Amino acid sequence: YRAHPEGAVLVTDAMAAMGLGEGLFKLGNVEVRIRNNRATVNNTSTLAGSIARMDTCVRNFKKFTGCSTVQALEAATVRPAIVLGMENKKGRLAVGCDADIILLNDDLNVQATFVGGENAWLSPGCKLVCISRN
Repeated sequence: YRAHPEGAVLVTDAMAAMGLGEGLFKLGNVEVRIRNNRATVNNTSTLAGSIARMDTCVRNFKKFTGCSTVQALEAATVRPAIVLGMENKKGRLAVGCDADIILLNDDLNVQATFVGGENAWLSPGCKLVCISRN
């Protein structure tokens, strides 16, 4: 990051068990145990994969690099879209782009998710107020 801040791209390779809490899960034909925020092959200490959500990656990136909130969010939105050649549809809020949006609180925790402009998820206790302009 320090050598080329504009080149930082955040990704998460989280497995399907991400967000499901502790327990046993299948990754293909391998049994994986989620415990203490770690995914390991059951009955071993071998890491099986990631269960980090993107908002966790953003918070960690900001914490570990000392970058600004804007820089951390750009590394998770604008830059991946550019790398994938999708910057005309993803990674920014603009006319003609997909309306895939997350709302974050001040601690960068997801409060709401919109896909194609439609509310797909709302954090418990979070209330949205929509104002229509005519």
